[in-house]
Amino acid sequence: MTKSKISIIGIMVAAILGAAVLTHAEPTKVSQVVYITKSKACGCSAKSFHDADALVNRTFTGPRQALLKRIDYDTDRQAAVPYIGEYRLIQLPALLFLDAQHHMLWMAVGEVAKEDVAAKLAQFGG
Repeated sequence: MTKSKISIIGIMVAAILGAAVLTHAEPTKVSQVVYITKSKACGCSAKSFHDADALVNRTFTGPRQALLKRIDYDTDRQAAVPYIGEYRLIQLPALLFLDAQHHMLWMAVGEVAKEDVAAKLAQFGG
């Protein structure tokens, strides 16, 4: 074999091994869950906030509590605005699942379904 053929074979083997490593990479894990709510919601929107608050309170207990960052838009608007801008939130409540680099993994806006949250926690290791 010539030197160029050996080099090409070496590159192909490295590419195949590299692809094998990529396919066995760790799945992305949730690093933080940001929940933005409103304590002073009124009218028909108050029910969706109440339901979402209850779901978050039941779900994020024990070790999961460390994942949760709760922000009340009505009392801490400064903390909520960066998330609203970055993730283009047009409705609250919002539940944001973020990885360690603050990339969005999943979000629920408005109505938050218990089954969806449980499935995403299982999927992202929360």
